[in-house]
Amino acid sequence: MGQWFEEIGEEHTKWIQKQKIFFVASAPLDGRGCVNVSPKGHDCLRVLGSNQVCYLELSGSGIETQSHLEENGRITVMLAAFDGGPRIMRLIGTGRVIRVGSSEFNQILEDHYAGSELYKAKGKRAIIMVDVRKVGTSCGYAVPFFDFKGPRPTLVNFWAKKDEAGVKEYWLEKNKYSLDGLPGMRHEWLGEEWVGKNRGPGPVELPDWAIGDHRTTAESVKAWFKSGTGRTNVTILSVGIAIGAGLSVLVNRGRR
Repeated sequence: MGQWFEEIGEEHTKWIQKQKIFFVASAPLDGRGCVNVSPKGHDCLRVLGSNQVCYLELSGSGIETQSHLEENGRITVMLAAFDGGPRIMRLIGTGRVIRVGSSEFNQILEDHYAGSELYKAKGKRAIIMVDVRKVGTSCGYAVPFFDFKGPRPTLVNFWAKKDEAGVKEYWLEKNKYSLDGLPGMRHEWLGEEWVGKNRGPGPVELPDWAIGDHRTTAESVKAWFKSGTGRTNVTILSVGIAIGAGLSVLVNRGRR
């Protein structure tokens, strides 16, 4: 039967440490947005305390979790037993992104990942810190058995071939925006004064030099539509069309 706890207990921690895979769920505030679920492996999850966990992530083609966290902070981490006794565990809370290269990132890396497979791996993107407010366990009777053969080396091997410039180029190509147009890794290129900007309602702000060829018209329009409420955007767009039509009529009359 399902149970809820206010914190991660010692027995919970021991069980978490035995699992080889976990899943991370997040979503934008916009009800029309895409709900994201990401599988994670490579022994990257750490229990830091009774109400806190974190995981180290390598760069990938999506930026959904980071974009969602920096908009609203909501996150759920789920684990399931694929051998031994059945169990599903959900860690429900709020998360934040700790950027690679920051002093906090480096300290956590040293304290909790030294000697691990990912410690010296290239392509690290962030540590996701989760403050857990609810711990839920349920039976997991329908979860099948699977045998663990070992970690898949593909992602680690892919980044081993890239230098730092290659990693940042990948971020710029793949991690600029979420599927719903929320900002992703773009501020890594803008400089520290832009970290955290463009996260709330209102138009997306970027300096002219940063837009350049890196952002298409379609991306700009998409980001603008996602930056406010649907009703507000439709109203602004309608007024703009009406003004444009009125000016066109005046110009045409003047030509006559």
